[in-house]
Amino acid sequence: MILATAGHIDHGKSALVRALTGVDADRLPEEKRRGLTIDLGFAYASLPDGTELGFVDVPGHERFLANMLAGVLSIDRVLLIVAADDGPRPQTLEHLDIIELIGIADVTGVITKIDRVPEERRAAVEGEVVALLSEAGYERSPIFAVSSVTGAGISELSEHLSQSACSADKARAALPAAGHFRMPIDRAFSLSGIGLVVTGTVAAGDAAPGDRLVLSPRGIEVRVRGIHAHNRPIEKAAAGERCALNLAGNFPEGGEPRRGDWIVAPAAHLPTSRIDCRITVSRTAPSPLRDGLPVHVHLGTEDVVGRAAVLGVRSIMPGDSGFVQLDLEHPVGALWGDRVVLRDHAARHTLAGGRTLDPLPPRRGRSRPERLTTLAALTEADAGNALEQLIEAAGIAELARFALIRNLPQSEVEALADAAGLRRFGAGTTAVAVGAERLARLGESMMEALGQAHAAQPDALGPSRSALFRRLRGEAPEAALDAALSDLQSAGKVVRDGAVLRLAEHQPRLSRDDERLWDQVHPLLGTADLRPLRVRELAAELSLQPEPLTRFLKRVERFGRVAQVAPNRFFLPETVERLAGIARELAEASPEARFTAAEFKDRSGIGRNLAIEVLEYLDRIGVTRRDGDARTMLRQSIAVFG
Repeated sequence: MILATAGHIDHGKSALVRALTGVDADRLPEEKRRGLTIDLGFAYASLPDGTELGFVDVPGHERFLANMLAGVLSIDRVLLIVAADDGPRPQTLEHLDIIELIGIADVTGVITKIDRVPEERRAAVEGEVVALLSEAGYERSPIFAVSSVTGAGISELSEHLSQSACSADKARAALPAAGHFRMPIDRAFSLSGIGLVVTGTVAAGDAAPGDRLVLSPRGIEVRVRGIHAHNRPIEKAAAGERCALNLAGNFPEGGEPRRGDWIVAPAAHLPTSRIDCRITVSRTAPSPLRDGLPVHVHLGTEDVVGRAAVLGVRSIMPGDSGFVQLDLEHPVGALWGDRVVLRDHAARHTLAGGRTLDPLPPRRGRSRPERLTTLAALTEADAGNALEQLIEAAGIAELARFALIRNLPQSEVEALADAAGLRRFGAGTTAVAVGAERLARLGESMMEALGQAHAAQPDALGPSRSALFRRLRGEAPEAALDAALSDLQSAGKVVRDGAVLRLAEHQPRLSRDDERLWDQVHPLLGTADLRPLRVRELAAELSLQPEPLTRFLKRVERFGRVAQVAPNRFFLPETVERLAGIARELAEASPEARFTAAEFKDRSGIGRNLAIEVLEYLDRIGVTRRDGDARTMLRQSIAVFG
């Protein structure tokens, strides 16, 4: 079990840690010389019953509050320490305020230096601490009176911590290590013969020697060479444990790990410079939290300057809660549930604290009612309940995105969607869950868009799938639009003719002259090879001029009978399907599911220039996607041509 100390300067935090563990957590020469804690200190103890405790000793001086925050933002248990001869002081109050704002689960009050005061004074200070804890919502917190000099009360406190540790260990053992590995770095140093070492408290998941992780937010790959906890090697570090990782990696000059960085599994690497949070403004804040206020943002072990955009209102009053979007001056690592503390720009006052809700928020429309409803759904702690509420609020949830920001395997999120009876569409990064009402509204929007297309071009059969979806851009992810389209087709409301879509009641016709000309053109385009004639070659075969023939082919394209793949070539839909099939075969045969234009040219036999034109057309209609010199398949051509 890992605990952090909290309290005013010179109230005996380090002395108490030393009395409990036998370790002096003040490690810096300046701390020894001045007799005060400047940076985080760490100590471990094995109690007589075998229980292991780890302590994070934080500074009590207001000048070092940033260091204190680096020590407590990842820890759920705190010893609030108050000296009997001094009583609660300013940093006592500010530390307790922070503990309350970030929702520390377990607080134990400790009255120190009782050897310096009479019993009446000890009782008076204890009464003050009881009142402070009750006001902060910790009315059931136990309080112990101790002396680090005489040892009075130390055994009772040690017994309490032992019982708490046993309960914590049982609770942790009953739960699997949820999520991908994440650990904020609070110290980084090199040891002779060992190399780079970073320390921190594991926030999620687990890691073992040999694992390949990422230094986030910079994205540098590292390998775990070894792990220590409680001053001995261990085989695995899990959530809630404090550990030291011996890392190997190639770091650019000046790019070594530092406090504020994270060590994470690759799937949890999500650098972001904009975060939506739910925060509570401190009851003791000097003023409301105003929209646009510059702030210091403390998250994990990072301290970064940012600006707070209050969402939905102009300000949040002291003691009240609300949603805030934080724009940060540089990227940080953040996922759902990470604790956040805001201090004023001069770093004199704690303003607010809370939790990250969305590390991938929109900038536009961030204060719209529907966005605020979405954020309210994201405050739900249970992922299954949050997903259901998100569907109720927004109608659609992108499952890959939800899994990423909640640090969950996507398979688990998909299982939650199934358990809630939600309809799922797409797969992998395109997977979505859609509510029935939202799907119906998407269908209505799609029919309205088709009606508008028919009104604009009454002589055309209808728009292509990609053209229709462009009209609906921003309304929903593509997988949801495909699901709505499929429902409309199943209901007979929308018909697919070749490459185009139309309302069932829309029945345009080519003119008789165009139909007669089509009867001549179609056989010439339907040759056995995959290189249809150029327009000028078709015109020569038919004794026509190229310009009027091009206008005719464009009219026919609106009926889905041809597709203009290149400026001088029109392909039949079945020819495009055959070429798309070649692309699919190449992708399926590749271990990376990718293929190059050269490979496509060789397999299709259509020549380099035409191969590139065909692939660029497949990119435009959403069958393939170019990624550097290679391409991947997005969907089968049947999704486009029917």
